[in-house]
Amino acid sequence: MPLLGRGRSIASAVIRADRARETGDWAVAARLYRAALDHYPRNPPIWVQYGHALKESGEPAQAETGYRTALAQAPYCADTQVQLGHVLKLLGRHKEAEAAYLRAFAIDRGLADPLSELRGLGWSENDLLELRRQAEAERRVERSADPDPGEAYRPLLDYLREEFGQDAARRISGYFAIVDGLAGAEGSDSRRRRQLDELVRRMRRLAQSVDTPRPVQASVIIPVYDRVEYTIAAVISLLEHQCDTRYEIVIGNDRSSDETEAVFSALGGVVRCITHAENYGFIGNCNLSARAASGEYLVLLNNDTIVLDNWLDELLAPFGRFRNVGLVGSKLLNADGTLQEAGGIVWRDGSGWNFGRGQDPRRPEFNYVKEVDYASGAAIAVPKPVWDALGGFDERYAPAYFDDSDLAFALRARGLRTLYAPAAQIVHHEGISNGTDVETGIKAHQVTNRQKFVDKWHAVLSAEHGPNGHDAFLARDRSRFRKHILVIDHYIPQSDRDAGSRTIFAYVKMFVDTGLQVVFWPDNLHRDRDYAKALQDLGVEVLYDAQMTRPFGEWIAEHGRYIDYVLFSRAHISLNYIDSVIEHTRARRLYYGHDLHAARLEREYAMTSRQELLCDIEFWRDAELDIWKRADVVYYPAQGEVDAVRRQLPGKAARVLTPYIYSAREIAHGRARVEAGHDGPPSLLFVGGFRHRPNIDAAIWLVRDILPRVKAVMPEVSAVIAGSTPPAAVKGLAGPDVLVTDYVSDPMLERLYRTATVAVAPLRFGAGVKGKVVEAMRFGVPVVTTSAGAQGLPGAEDAVEIAPVSAEGFADAIVRLLRDPDLARRRALEGLDFVEREFGYAAAARRIAIDIPELAALADGPGLLRR
Repeated sequence: MPLLGRGRSIASAVIRADRARETGDWAVAARLYRAALDHYPRNPPIWVQYGHALKESGEPAQAETGYRTALAQAPYCADTQVQLGHVLKLLGRHKEAEAAYLRAFAIDRGLADPLSELRGLGWSENDLLELRRQAEAERRVERSADPDPGEAYRPLLDYLREEFGQDAARRISGYFAIVDGLAGAEGSDSRRRRQLDELVRRMRRLAQSVDTPRPVQASVIIPVYDRVEYTIAAVISLLEHQCDTRYEIVIGNDRSSDETEAVFSALGGVVRCITHAENYGFIGNCNLSARAASGEYLVLLNNDTIVLDNWLDELLAPFGRFRNVGLVGSKLLNADGTLQEAGGIVWRDGSGWNFGRGQDPRRPEFNYVKEVDYASGAAIAVPKPVWDALGGFDERYAPAYFDDSDLAFALRARGLRTLYAPAAQIVHHEGISNGTDVETGIKAHQVTNRQKFVDKWHAVLSAEHGPNGHDAFLARDRSRFRKHILVIDHYIPQSDRDAGSRTIFAYVKMFVDTGLQVVFWPDNLHRDRDYAKALQDLGVEVLYDAQMTRPFGEWIAEHGRYIDYVLFSRAHISLNYIDSVIEHTRARRLYYGHDLHAARLEREYAMTSRQELLCDIEFWRDAELDIWKRADVVYYPAQGEVDAVRRQLPGKAARVLTPYIYSAREIAHGRARVEAGHDGPPSLLFVGGFRHRPNIDAAIWLVRDILPRVKAVMPEVSAVIAGSTPPAAVKGLAGPDVLVTDYVSDPMLERLYRTATVAVAPLRFGAGVKGKVVEAMRFGVPVVTTSAGAQGLPGAEDAVEIAPVSAEGFADAIVRLLRDPDLARRRALEGLDFVEREFGYAAAARRIAIDIPELAALADGPGLLRR
């Protein structure tokens, strides 16, 4: 049995790990901490303890992973940085260890450990004295800074507290204080010089703390002309923000007349300053500075910006998620907390909109990845080879303006898309460099360059762009020539918690993959942040929060003319929406029932004789029939359910919808698991969400009636019951040989499958295709189930053991597989063949393409997603 099975809860696993640590049994402690983390991976303190245990048990390389994972979740923990430094020193990576100690000291300048460790790495007493002196100077600056940021910044700081936490808001407030402090010192040379000296020392230390031997992934180019106070704030914000990407900073100094060259040439570490021979303007500065970049990606960042946590990681993420991406842009915030831009729109006449300008940046329409006409050059990323192939910005627009729009259009001409990444957020002090008056100075080029842009791209503007201000719903995500699908379900899919959510999430991904523009409406309008972001990162607009989203009737009345398909999920939800969809759209109405409610309740009544079920049966028999009549196509996961629809409504388009979808890569991993074989004592695994009554009945039957019969023959057998929200009746089944979990993460679930000998699904009633059965086959685990568990899986008789609905018969089937490894291996491989044939990605796409023709392209070729 897996080690976690010896306890009843994560808390007990941690307690036992702590005890093992106290007695010096570090290897056992590491395994127990790891087991706890598989259940709850977002727990920085346990990751730290896991790192300690690995370090002490002689596995420093694995310990590094533990500490880095903790820091990814809690980036401003100085002690964890110290521990990371210790393990890097053990690994002989002294330069990186030094960087970790410096980072710890930057977070908490009162710590003594970083200083003593730096001494051990060869720092002289003079160096350490200077470090202490600098820290005290920074404390004086902080104490003298005005703690009140002023009314203008309050909405921004409130937004930051909500989205990033109090520490981030406090830190970013400090960057404004840097700008204000230096600006206020302009009349005093000595005061300004003193402040600059202190800031240089601070930046030098930070630049060293993030300088590691890893290859540079991103070269952040900051084009600069004067306004050194803004550049300093931008660089410090970049150096201090939480980020996993290895980057360098290149300051492109366009012959500034202030202290820019002296300040940034003195830093070292990840910062380089390149001063040009003359002032080339913004475009020339960017093009020249980019030649010095060594990273895989070129990132352009204005000097009048402040970056927020995870900005760089989120800016680069779409390149790894989607195909044919040429440029990714950031979400830009104003200093007053309003939105500056959520991607740009270019109209037919060459004029542009900063979409969302002046609005609340939390609104759903500003928070999904999408294709845009252009993204402001204030904060964009481009693959370095792509930039080089284009030759950078077109210098016909020199010195500035319309260069970013032109770049996006040039990329599109090469088949590359420009995307907006809403989680890559920056504050942009708009107009600091060139002002806002288009009648004077460099800003005047905005007017003349617009005509140059229109002349160059006239054919594209005429063919692909709409008149100014028309159909912004289509222009905001370049979906004018794409079909739109609205998906309605009870809540945002929690794909690692229940089979229905996993199915809906898989199809939403498929819709995105083929290029459909997807809007998701959760009935509860709850902003379930982590699960919403999983959809938003794919490019799905997720509507949430009743304060930010209009009632459905109003929303569909305004936007229904753009909707081509609506997928309704679940009967009890569809009843509330289908009339409005019929009234306000011409969309093809697709209904997915998950299972036949009335039929499932009838089977439960036959098993339990619960009289209260009779009214429910009658209600759902009528309600389901009513939904079928109003839908254009009816889907169920099992052929028997589809046949039931056709019997009542002859001629109705009713089809099987493949409920679980697996890529070729996932199926290949399952085959590798089978070939590797199974070691360890025999164990059974039952997986099921316990909001579903048939799973509660199955778990109780397994432990009380089936397992004792198996153990009578094979006493060493243990069982794991895994699933979210187990009721008291299921929790009470736990014992010495039975582990009952609550929710488990996908990595933990995979681990449970990989350590199981046999997967069981002892269902006595229910309806629909059982995800637990298909999932077990996909992982290469032999399965024992009943005819109810195998419902909707025609042809699976050779892939799973179908046992009678009797405790003796079910136990006999389990024992047969446990005693005959060759039989178990054949069943596992036959199960994988079955999954590939019935639940493979291409097969699923072909089936639903009957009703959504755009999906046919996915059966034989790549889509937009990297999968």
